Amino acid sequence: MAKEQNCLVPYLELEDAPPEVAAAITHLPYRRNIFHLLGHSHGSFPRLMGVYASFFDGSRRILPLLEWQLVVLRISAVLDAEYEWDVNAPVARINGMPEEKLTALKRTAGKGPAAVEAEPLFSARDRAILGIVDEQLATYNNTVETVNQAKAVLSVEDIVEVYVVLGVYVLIARITKGLRIDLDGEIAGLDGHLKGVVTGN
Repeated sequence: MAKEQNCLVPYLELEDAPPEVAAAITHLPYRRNIFHLLGHSHGSFPRLMGVYASFFDGSRRILPLLEWQLVVLRISAVLDAEYEWDVNAPVARINGMPEEKLTALKRTAGKGPAAVEAEPLFSARDRAILGIVDEQLATYNNTVETVNQAKAVLSVEDIVEVYVVLGVYVLIARITKGLRIDLDGEIAGLDGHLKGVVTGN
């Protein structure tokens, strides 16, 4: 018996997809509902997938892998984007983020800068990144002070990539929440796939 779908729109199936969209989806080693949802935006989807793929490539991504995941998981925690957390927490775990830090990301979400500063599991770079992300999610802006604090420990390239990651994953959080995407459920061999796909620093 098929599982009942909660998503408010149907998922795009390969037989209904334009060739370029179908090729972008079939390039992936396993099915994710998010790609069958984003694929409805025929023109933007293949280009968006190019940006998304760059985050998984350590030769193209500037931020260290766990800092990329720090941004993503903070967005997921603050916006209560369950699907996004469910997809990305395994990436962080496989690459060495301790469970205590994942818990801290949820525990301090929405609690303000003082909570971030008081959390011993966050490094100076973590605090700078979370300062930008938290302020953006709350106000769609950053103070000069927040950016200057980030510049003290992050390169300009790091900072700009934080904003790029933020934009892409806020988009994903919004569409997954707004359209009530279904969780993917268990994916056989996922850990092996992630180890093989995620590369670099």
